[in-house]
Amino acid sequence: MQIVRHLDDPGLSLTGSVVTLGNFDGIHVGHQALIGGAVAEAQKMAIPSVVLTFEPHPLRVLAPARAPKMLLAHKDKMQLLQALGVDVVVIQSFDLSFARLAAADFVRGILVERLKARKVWVGRDLRFGQGRKGGVAELERWGGEWGFSVATVDAIVVDGARVSSSRIRQLVMDGHVDAVERMLGRYHFVSGRVVGGRHRGREIGFPTANISTRTEVLPMDGIYATLFHLGERRFLSVSSVGVNPTFGDGPRTIESYILNFTDDIYGEAVQLSFARRIRSEVKFATVDALIAQIRQDVISAETILTERDLPR
Repeated sequence: MQIVRHLDDPGLSLTGSVVTLGNFDGIHVGHQALIGGAVAEAQKMAIPSVVLTFEPHPLRVLAPARAPKMLLAHKDKMQLLQALGVDVVVIQSFDLSFARLAAADFVRGILVERLKARKVWVGRDLRFGQGRKGGVAELERWGGEWGFSVATVDAIVVDGARVSSSRIRQLVMDGHVDAVERMLGRYHFVSGRVVGGRHRGREIGFPTANISTRTEVLPMDGIYATLFHLGERRFLSVSSVGVNPTFGDGPRTIESYILNFTDDIYGEAVQLSFARRIRSEVKFATVDALIAQIRQDVISAETILTERDLPR
């Protein structure tokens, strides 16, 4: 997969393409339907599939106070797009100048002249261009004038509501990580590196991997059944998000106790997938009470993850 950092990059050379565009935070099932349609169409037409995305998120430029945290770190988004079979990702820098680009100029100058679009796949609720004045109707009209066709994808509904990045984001932050699995087509995960901690887990018989994460959206504080990904390997784990109140509130951390695992993995790049919240974070009166609860948490995590047949 080719990653192009700006539309002006001379390395971007196309004679035709199938394009889809959006921020695609989370790469949820709605995004997957849209991107999958574009990839399949491009393969049939024997031309590249192109995902045009924008960084930073437009709201970080236009309304910073309302800008959301991102479900996916940049590197993770690129890996998921590659797994979907995308040929080219164009990462357009979003700034005030770009925001002022009229919808017609965006279509003619970028989709037609720069990306050589022969077909454009979009969500039915698409809005684009200055003042969000462009939509599907305008895109179809300009496509007729400038030589490309348009395919639209309806929103996907799960549990009676439209799947969206904002809905997934709120559910994760509320701790309902199990509710987002069908919306993402996978568990919500965080990624980062294993760093040194205070070794309190080791001292009580449950050594943990402390994860310094680049992911912005974290589940609410609590104890979770998780899958710990180390390269191609996956391990059952029970993880804590929080401040370790039994030992006196500290900084917010992510710590994972990996079952049947003793390797030294300091500095390793990892992912942690959240399957289900087991309980809230609690301040225990004694360390022995904490140890007893951790034993129960491990049993709970094993039961949850075994029932799910080690997915994703």
